[in-house]
Amino acid sequence: MNNLVVFNDRIEMMGFEKGVAIINKRLKKHELRVKLQFIEDYESDEGECAFYISVVPDDLPVSRREEDE
Repeated sequence: MNNLVVFNDRIEMMGFEKGVAIINKRLKKHELRVKLQFIEDYESDEGECAFYISVVPDDLPVSRREEDE
C-alpha cells in the first residue's frame, strides 16, 4: 500500500486537508487520527503537491500544520 497522495493543484490539496479534518473528528472517539505530512519541494510528473499519510493514535503530538486546520 502506498501512503503517498499527490495533487496537481493546491485547490485540490486544500479540499483534501479539509476532508481529513472531518474524518479526524469522526476518528476521535476511536482515539485515532489521520496524520498528514506535507512533503516540501515535491517534484514529479504526477503532480506538484504531496502528502505522506498515516493513521496514528490520537495522543501523539500534533504538528504546527495540523494545528492550523
